[in-house]
Amino acid sequence: MGDTREIFWNITGGGLIYLFFAAALGHLGWTIYRRVRLWRIGGGEVRFDRLGERLGGLLAEAFGQRRPRRDAYAGLMHAFIFYGFAAQVVATTMVAIEERLGVHYLYGATYRWFSLLSDSFGLLAVIGLAMALVRRLWLRPPHLESAGEDAVALGLLLLLFLQGFAVEGLRIAATELRANPRLAHWSPGGYLVALSVGGLEPATLRSVHQFCWWFHAVTAFGFIGYLASGKLNHMLFGALNIFFRNLDEGLRLSYPDIERLFEEAEQQGSGEEPVLGAGRIDRFSWKALLDLDACVNCGRCEAVCPARLGGSPLNPRTLIRNMRDHLTAVGPVLLAARAQKEKAESREPTAAGAGAEAGQLAGAAGAGAEAGLEGSLPALIGPGGSGDAEPAVREAEVWGCRTCGACQQECPVYIEHIPKIVDMRRYLVMTESRMSDEAQAFIKNLYDRGHPFAGAGHEREEWCAGLDLKVLGRGEQAEYLLWVGCAGALVDRNMKVTRAVAQVLKAGGVDFAILGAEESCTGDPARRAGEELLFQTLAKANVELLNGYGVRKIVTACPHCFNTLANEYPAFGGHYEVVHHTTMIRRLIEAGRLRLSRPVESLTYHDPCYLGRHNGNYEAPRKVLAAVVQGGKIVEMDQSRSRSLCCGAGGGYAWMDDKLERRINHTRLEQAFATGASTTAVACPFCAQMLEDAVSARGAGRQMNVRDVAELVLEALER
Repeated sequence: MGDTREIFWNITGGGLIYLFFAAALGHLGWTIYRRVRLWRIGGGEVRFDRLGERLGGLLAEAFGQRRPRRDAYAGLMHAFIFYGFAAQVVATTMVAIEERLGVHYLYGATYRWFSLLSDSFGLLAVIGLAMALVRRLWLRPPHLESAGEDAVALGLLLLLFLQGFAVEGLRIAATELRANPRLAHWSPGGYLVALSVGGLEPATLRSVHQFCWWFHAVTAFGFIGYLASGKLNHMLFGALNIFFRNLDEGLRLSYPDIERLFEEAEQQGSGEEPVLGAGRIDRFSWKALLDLDACVNCGRCEAVCPARLGGSPLNPRTLIRNMRDHLTAVGPVLLAARAQKEKAESREPTAAGAGAEAGQLAGAAGAGAEAGLEGSLPALIGPGGSGDAEPAVREAEVWGCRTCGACQQECPVYIEHIPKIVDMRRYLVMTESRMSDEAQAFIKNLYDRGHPFAGAGHEREEWCAGLDLKVLGRGEQAEYLLWVGCAGALVDRNMKVTRAVAQVLKAGGVDFAILGAEESCTGDPARRAGEELLFQTLAKANVELLNGYGVRKIVTACPHCFNTLANEYPAFGGHYEVVHHTTMIRRLIEAGRLRLSRPVESLTYHDPCYLGRHNGNYEAPRKVLAAVVQGGKIVEMDQSRSRSLCCGAGGGYAWMDDKLERRINHTRLEQAFATGASTTAVACPFCAQMLEDAVSARGAGRQMNVRDVAELVLEALER
């Protein structure tokens, strides 16, 4: 048969490990089942669609390690551990198949390569685990929390691999080191151990080997049992979360049917309005609850959160962990109450003619079981700091988010932080009417004026005076609608940008029109602030207007409008080809319809969150700017592309004071200064506003010009 090894060499009763394995697997399954039951208290959400795409993405993430390797050191460390662990699972499975099924294929060259690869990947895992310990004990990145649980998890994994090499080395020392040294070399990890113990007596080698073998088996089964309840549960739940990740472009928020909720409340005749948003843990979807268990506690979200860096109470990592602990605490109570309610509702009347009364009593009992929970459960959301029991999430945390998406972009297991925050904002705004005065003011402006600005002294069409543009309301038709947006139409600084966009489009021969006075806010600010009812009202009205005019193609200079029109309006029947103005200008330049002749010496570019991270448009602005500089320099900031730092205006903060120790827009301006460029190019009206505010506050107007891409193109056009 050639080179091989005896599977249960020196072991009596080795077959018992399959019983132990079944017991460990049963415990693992029970632990998983208990968590899955908790997820099921959440609402429904469609995440079983596009199964092929989901599976392909999971495999790409697992074997490509795309998200972990965004951090070079941690990515390499994690890759070594993952590949080493995966290889050992495959190797152990292959040995078990050979032993149980009697299919002998691990011999000769196959066995030699099998042993070499198994040992090599095992050594990689040991190196990776050593890197992890160095990172936690000596390097200690600020965002990395080190707790006893981390030491247990890393120690357990390292022990498993070292035990495996010890068992292999003792066997090699007893059976191959002298009898077949050529074969021993094919197991480099075990061979090193064999060299160190080769001088022991054969009887001693057998005794130590037997002890280490059973010790290794017990450790392995303990690891399997620990897998779903300890630090390493992300190996299971993280993989599930990647499979069920958001596959769509843009920020994915739910679309509650608010009209139906009000109708149901009216039919119940209680006189109470429906609970909107997520004020209790079971108001989230099952996928949102899976997110909580998938968290690795790596701190990458915390490290990139602009609000956190500015001193906000919001910490995305802590928010998820506290919500998970809250789910663990209240989930079983909610499950019991739900079971009691279902039992009461399904109770059959026992006497003829008593059906209606019995049904009412059963319904009352079920409703009472759930209603009685409201005051007895620990609070999910609250002001906090009052001396009473602390809520799982403080309102200041909920309101700290800029919805920039940096946390979600960095998360290695695709946790979706923003939808949870927006769901809690919906509860605070629509159910509890708790929000800051500033938030209340801009929401009121949206209701009253159709835009969020207070005291805006301009009309919607004022920006285009003298440009002779088509207006759909006058019966004029065009290929594209130029969606201006509130900031582009009503803010002095951004009106200049909108004029530049229109002039560039005209120079490129684009056939476009505007809505003029008929244009209203897309509803984006209302939605991010939690006023979902207002958003849906605006969205439906806008879709009706656009569809009435037969609009099919839209170009806009506002990434927030772009995201809403392209990704959120389809839910209301608005299906349009939406193009950001940088993409349109790029097309015109590449088609030779725009010729630029006045290069800028040097500039840097700020990636807007809703253009870049949320919609993946990084290249179009840079291609346009490359045509503008014509041999000059485009210097990237330290944080650029998918890691761009938010300007601070998102999540409604264009109209609210952030009250941070370190203002986000000031930090971003410092990063622009650090490039040495004299101009910062932007592609969003809110980014322009925030960066210019920072320039004014720092008194640095002569040192940094903030210009929209369209303005730079207009200035560079051949006349």
